[in-house]
Amino acid sequence: MALRSVLAIVAIEAVVLGTNGLARAQAPAYRIFQPDGAGPHPAVVFASGCSGFTPSIAPTAYERAAERLRGQGYVVLFADYLGKRGLKNCASSRISRSEAGKDVVAAATWLKSQPFVDPARISALGWSYGGGAILAALAEHSQDQLSFSRAAVYYPPCDWLRPWKNATPVLMLLAGADDVAPGEACEEVAKSSGTPNAVKVVLYSGAQHAFDVSELPAKMADRFGTIGHDPKAAAAAQQEIERFLKAGELGGR
Repeated sequence: MALRSVLAIVAIEAVVLGTNGLARAQAPAYRIFQPDGAGPHPAVVFASGCSGFTPSIAPTAYERAAERLRGQGYVVLFADYLGKRGLKNCASSRISRSEAGKDVVAAATWLKSQPFVDPARISALGWSYGGGAILAALAEHSQDQLSFSRAAVYYPPCDWLRPWKNATPVLMLLAGADDVAPGEACEEVAKSSGTPNAVKVVLYSGAQHAFDVSELPAKMADRFGTIGHDPKAAAAAQQEIERFLKAGELGGR
């Protein structure tokens, strides 16, 4: 199925495909989903899990999430911290969460300079390793350096993460039965952050890692542990994400 999106397919030139035809703009090699209209639009930077933006078990999952938000008026950008390094996954240990987090910050900074994006309404959304990367960025950058003003993360690995001191609103969506990235470490780092009241933790009891991926069965073994789809948790988490992003547009937490 054709996607209405902005595809940065070479390092210098992005081809923008929308209802008004083709337009060209200077851009890094980002894949962007852009809503209709000139904007400026709110934007969300996606950071994928360890298997990248086209995981073999669910190759279109991130596209579906991007299209959903694009339909709600958001620009969505894929910060492909794996692809830019020629990596298939994060398991090789050739990229750290800190490095991936810097890529998210760079993507948000690029978005901030684009005329079709509202620079005050840029959020970051990460899954698993990508979520850990976003939390690492919070710890390593000041609020002004981040370029995104809000962050939401699905079941991130929080081991060895340092607490952050800035007051960026953060939404953590954790799986209660997660043996890949147990949520206890995330709850501890959230409590130790500079502004604990800015962090909302939602724990889905009984849910497995990757609970929002509809292609998965309810439970299956993965090389990192147990993963599985939980429709109720997935729907509830989607509502949390949409409320969180909308609160950013209204200037709330």
